[in-house]
Amino acid sequence: MRRFALCLTLAITAPLSQATTLDQQRVQFKASYELIKHGKLTSLQKAPDSLKEYALYPYLEFELNKKNLSHTKQAQIDSFAKRYADTPLPWQLNRAWLSYLYKNKRWKDYRAAYKQHPVKNDLYSCRLQVARLKSGAKKQALKAAESLWLVPHSQHDACDPLFDAWKKTGQPNSALALKRFWLAAEKGNTRLARFIERSIKNKTHKAQAAVFWKIRKDPTQVAKLSKKQLTGKARAIALTYAYKRWSLKDRVAATNSWLKQRKTLSKAEQSYRESLDRTLGLRLAANYDEKAATLIAKLDPNYQIKDVTEWRIRVALSQQDWKQVSHTISKLPPNEQENDRWVYWKAIADSQLDKSIPVKKKLAAVSQERSFYGFLAAELNNQPFALNKQSIPLQKPVMGKLESIPGLLRARELHQMNLIVAANREWRLVEKSLSKEQKLMAGYLALSWGWHNRAINAAISTGQWDELSIRFPSPHKQLFEKNARQRKIDLTWPLAIARQESAFLKNAKSHAGARGLMQLMPNTAKRTARKHKIPYKRLSQLNQPQTNIALGTAYLGEMYNLFDNNKAYATAAYNAGPHRVKKWLNDRGHLPLDIWIETIPFKETRRYVQNVLAFRVIYDRMSGRSGNLLSDHEEKLLALNAKEDDSNAL
Repeated sequence: MRRFALCLTLAITAPLSQATTLDQQRVQFKASYELIKHGKLTSLQKAPDSLKEYALYPYLEFELNKKNLSHTKQAQIDSFAKRYADTPLPWQLNRAWLSYLYKNKRWKDYRAAYKQHPVKNDLYSCRLQVARLKSGAKKQALKAAESLWLVPHSQHDACDPLFDAWKKTGQPNSALALKRFWLAAEKGNTRLARFIERSIKNKTHKAQAAVFWKIRKDPTQVAKLSKKQLTGKARAIALTYAYKRWSLKDRVAATNSWLKQRKTLSKAEQSYRESLDRTLGLRLAANYDEKAATLIAKLDPNYQIKDVTEWRIRVALSQQDWKQVSHTISKLPPNEQENDRWVYWKAIADSQLDKSIPVKKKLAAVSQERSFYGFLAAELNNQPFALNKQSIPLQKPVMGKLESIPGLLRARELHQMNLIVAANREWRLVEKSLSKEQKLMAGYLALSWGWHNRAINAAISTGQWDELSIRFPSPHKQLFEKNARQRKIDLTWPLAIARQESAFLKNAKSHAGARGLMQLMPNTAKRTARKHKIPYKRLSQLNQPQTNIALGTAYLGEMYNLFDNNKAYATAAYNAGPHRVKKWLNDRGHLPLDIWIETIPFKETRRYVQNVLAFRVIYDRMSGRSGNLLSDHEEKLLALNAKEDDSNAL
């Protein structure tokens, strides 16, 4: 350890050339950071000026302060907050300081610190009331207890001492407990509801809670629920909960029962009725029940629920009921009817109903759009793809000013060190004060740093949809193409997958656990590595572009082979899993390909497939290749071509 500390100390204090380079400052910073981390550096007073001038110097002070909280006073916290107010560090240090004070039972100091720099979340709010309770402000603490307790979720353990004292005063009373019971029930938090039920003492209140448990056990019992048992908001919550639960097992029966019961809700509970109408309508449609169209028409006879109306179109498409497709599209809000998706399907439907209609002429306008349906229309019309690319000139004066903003300098350095969470905090803080023009130029800065997902977000947040150079960068292009050739798939396909999956953030991690550029699940990565003999030993390797792209492209190639060289099916399988795609093909594989894509039950997967196929075209065209949206084989499977084939056969 002594040798380690000596080496790091030398890295900080070694003589440097007159003009200290950025790389040297980075070395100094990393060395200092490690010394602080290992408790070998307790002061920055003797730090060289070159280190003090480095963008990330505040982070060294922050780490030192965190290490020395036992020797810290509130004045130091305040001073740090004032000096670095333009960084995210003060609120981080303040939380660490509050936690330290609480842990060490410095109740009055906690109250003073919280008053100086309040933190508005349950943990610190609970701790504040406990600090008041322990330091002579009991009345004030107990007054705040009710609002902290009356929530639909389990409160933080830090509140337990407060609630224990509150309960000694006879709280919560039965009415208050019942109120929280229904809050929890509404959120589906039945575990909490069961716990809260212990505090419900009133006989009438207990009977109301019992009704909820009865219909939870057997949701079909909700059909017999009378107004004598439950009224008002409690009734609305119980009905909503029960019918949603029932519809998971029998959508048709649940909907038929709801159509009778919904009349019993008052106008005050109208929002619950609308929510349940929407839920049942979407569940019927997305599962393509035989009676879906009839029941949805009863749920929403006047086409008031837009996303349910869109699903009614999909149900009609799945039945190839072209008259109903055309009719339902006309019921969408006027601005939605102009969406290229529905213009496309209206043209196809009308052409199926009247063969004399020149459908390709109707598709001509759509073919000018840069979208999945725009490219589809262009391909059917044998027209060139319209990228509608717009290049906004870089404004050097603006760029120069942005480059000198300390927050963006810190964001750049943090990104360079792969501290992405901290980098994003700095970026977002600066972005709040930027104009629309500056935000876009900042996106170009991020692009020049190799921070691709931040650049893409800048274009999107400023509405610069036509600025393709920033929206569709091509990092690791040669690596993507090399692996695509090896797996005998289209060159830009894996690139389009990565653009959709992670926006090229190499250490991206989804809620499900998928990782890296192409967002691979760990188990999928292991199986793919074994099957294709790709070197892979550690989970961290999924954050390395070379390994991630090799595995992701190999898996994509597997899906391509599994689904008969159909990119739409394979792309859906990459996102939703091959087992789901096999089921969807079993259910609706007889449908034309464009209908099959539009009727994918999962909104995320449907959007994913359409985006990836469209992104392929964009990347092909930006690389100077003509490209295509679909292969010749895939194009023959479209609804329009199926119609033409039938007419030719006649």
